[in-house]
Amino acid sequence: MLLEFDYSTLARVAPLVNSLALLIALGGAWLLLATRWRRQLSNAATSLADSRLSSVDQGAVAATRRLDRFFYGFGFSSLGLACLLSSLTRLT
Repeated sequence: MLLEFDYSTLARVAPLVNSLALLIALGGAWLLLATRWRRQLSNAATSLADSRLSSVDQGAVAATRRLDRFFYGFGFSSLGLACLLSSLTRLT
Protein backbone atom coordinates (compact mmCIF):
# COMPACT_ATOMS: atom_id res chain seq x y z
CA MET A 1 0.00 0.00 0.00
CA LEU A 2 1.28 3.45 -0.88
CA LEU A 3 0.22 5.29 2.27
CA GLU A 4 1.26 2.88 5.00
CA PHE A 5 1.96 4.54 8.31
CA ASP A 6 3.52 2.91 11.33
CA TYR A 7 1.64 4.06 14.42
CA SER A 8 4.41 2.88 16.73
CA THR A 9 6.47 5.90 15.66
CA LEU A 10 3.59 8.09 16.79
CA ALA A 11 3.86 6.57 20.27
CA ARG A 12 7.39 7.89 20.59
CA VAL A 13 6.41 11.43 19.68
CA ALA A 14 3.09 11.41 21.55
CA PRO A 15 4.27 13.71 24.38
CA LEU A 16 5.50 16.23 21.82
CA VAL A 17 2.21 16.10 19.88
CA ASN A 18 0.22 16.45 23.11
CA SER A 19 2.34 19.44 24.11
CA LEU A 20 1.67 21.01 20.73
CA ALA A 21 -2.06 20.33 21.13
CA LEU A 22 -2.00 21.95 24.56
CA LEU A 23 -0.23 25.02 23.20
CA ILE A 24 -2.75 25.36 20.36
CA ALA A 25 -5.68 24.86 22.75
CA LEU A 26 -4.38 27.50 25.16
CA GLY A 27 -3.95 29.99 22.31
CA GLY A 28 -7.44 29.29 20.98
CA ALA A 29 -9.04 29.53 24.41
CA TRP A 30 -7.25 32.79 25.12
CA LEU A 31 -8.42 34.19 21.79
CA LEU A 32 -12.03 33.22 22.53
CA LEU A 33 -11.92 34.78 25.99
CA ALA A 34 -10.24 37.97 24.77
CA THR A 35 -12.78 38.31 21.95
CA ARG A 36 -15.67 37.84 24.37
CA TRP A 37 -14.21 40.45 26.71
CA ARG A 38 -13.67 42.88 23.83
CA ARG A 39 -17.23 42.34 22.62
CA GLN A 40 -18.64 43.04 26.08
CA LEU A 41 -16.63 46.26 26.29
CA SER A 42 -17.80 47.41 22.87
CA ASN A 43 -21.44 46.58 23.72
CA ALA A 44 -21.16 48.62 26.90
CA ALA A 45 -19.64 51.53 25.00
CA THR A 46 -22.32 51.53 22.32
CA SER A 47 -25.13 51.26 24.87
CA LEU A 48 -23.79 54.34 26.64
CA ALA A 49 -23.69 56.28 23.37
CA ASP A 50 -26.70 57.92 21.83
CA SER A 51 -29.17 55.69 20.03
CA ARG A 52 -28.39 57.59 16.84
CA LEU A 53 -25.03 56.64 15.46
CA SER A 54 -23.44 58.29 12.48
CA SER A 55 -22.75 56.24 9.37
CA VAL A 56 -19.05 56.17 10.23
CA ASP A 57 -19.82 54.75 13.67
CA GLN A 58 -22.19 52.17 12.17
CA GLY A 59 -19.44 51.12 9.76
CA ALA A 60 -17.02 50.75 12.65
CA VAL A 61 -19.53 48.61 14.56
CA ALA A 62 -20.03 46.40 11.49
CA ALA A 63 -16.26 46.02 11.04
CA THR A 64 -15.86 45.11 14.70
CA ARG A 65 -18.55 42.44 14.38
CA ARG A 66 -16.84 40.95 11.31
CA LEU A 67 -13.52 40.88 13.14
CA ASP A 68 -15.14 39.26 16.17
CA ARG A 69 -16.72 36.61 13.92
CA PHE A 70 -13.31 35.87 12.42
CA PHE A 71 -11.69 35.60 15.85
CA TYR A 72 -14.45 33.29 17.10
CA GLY A 73 -14.02 31.06 14.05
CA PHE A 74 -10.24 30.97 14.41
CA GLY A 75 -10.47 30.24 18.15
CA PHE A 76 -12.93 27.38 17.71
CA SER A 77 -10.90 26.00 14.80
CA SER A 78 -7.77 25.95 16.92
CA LEU A 79 -9.62 24.13 19.70
CA GLY A 80 -10.83 21.58 17.13
CA LEU A 81 -7.30 21.13 15.81
CA ALA A 82 -6.02 20.61 19.33
CA CYS A 83 -8.66 17.93 19.95
CA LEU A 84 -7.73 16.24 16.68
CA LEU A 85 -4.03 16.24 17.53
CA SER A 86 -4.72 14.90 21.00
CA SER A 87 -6.93 12.13 19.66
CA LEU A 88 -4.23 11.14 17.15
CA THR A 89 -1.94 10.19 20.01
CA ARG A 90 -4.54 7.78 21.35
CA LEU A 91 -4.48 5.66 18.19
CA THR A 92 -1.49 3.64 19.36
